[in-house]
Formats: sequence, structure tokens, C-alpha cells
Amino acid sequence: LLSLSGIVPKPRNARISSVNFRSVLLWDPPGVRKGNLSYTVQAKSIFPKQNFNNVTTNLNVTECDVSSLSVYGAYVLRVRTEWEDEHSDWAVVRFKPMADTVIGPPSVNVKSESGTLHVDFTGPAADREHDKWSLKQYYGSWIYRILYWKKGSNKKVTSASRIVCALCGTLSFQ
Repeated sequence: LLSLSGIVPKPRNARISSVNFRSVLLWDPPGVRKGNLSYTVQAKSIFPKQNFNNVTTNLNVTECDVSSLSVYGAYVLRVRTEWEDEHSDWAVVRFKPMADTVIGPPSVNVKSESGTLHVDFTGPAADREHDKWSLKQYYGSWIYRILYWKKGSNKKVTSASRIVCALCGTLSFQ
């Protein structure tokens, strides 16, 4: 039910989920059980300072893809509930894609051949427009740690290697 004063409650628990720059603003609906609710999402850049712009309006779900924002920016995102001609206050979230995105794992393919272990890996990628871009383009290189051991061995790890992934590729261990 709407509150007695007729004010529409704002969305609850607004948050960002961002993995490999696939960024989604999520929120929980207010405790309103009557009528068809919709949402408006707006964003503005903090540097340089800008006014809020609509990302989407008349949204009927509790999420909005904001992946199109520049990964190098800093933003204020906001969402409000709308019901008939009324609307709620804004629920506000700050978002810095470079700092807030979670870097996913690499793709790994392991093959044993003639006593040699071949490990092929590819670093994670971001879906940008109609293409995949390696996260290396954004962060430079990073370190993968590969641990391996002989099956059935009492030793948990017989060897460990640290690989700086500048391009990612194939490693072989004997």
C-alpha cells in the first residue's frame, strides 16, 4: 500500500554489480503492493561536473544496464519509483567502474601430453558494444599464480609458478 500521505516509497538497497565492466544498477522494489510501478534511472559524471541525464524511463524491472558509461569516469547514479503521476525520492549510488568492477577469472585449458603439462589461458575480457576487449587494455599486466602437483602425491604442491600476464598465452611444465 502507498503510505498514508500518498508519497511513493523510494527503491531500497540500490547497488552496483559489475564484473569485467558489465555493470548493472540493481535495487529492491519498495514495499508497495498496489498498482503498476515503474522506475527512472539517471546518471551524471562527477568529473567534469554534469547535470543528471536519463539512462532509462518507464522501466518495469529492478535493474538497469549501465555498462555504456566510460570505465574511466566517476558517476552518481540514481533511481526512483513512479506510480501514476507520483514519484518517490531518489535512491543514490556512487560508481567508479575502474575501482568497482570485479575482474573475473581467466579462461584455462589444461592438456597433458608426453609427460608435459600444457596450460593455455586467456585473460578476462569486457563486452564493449559489439566486441570483446581484453582487460589488459585497461589494467596493463597482472600476475597469475599456477599451482600444480602429481596426482596421488603426498605433497600438496610440488612446484609453484608466478606468471606475469602481459599478453597471456601458453605455458608448459615438465
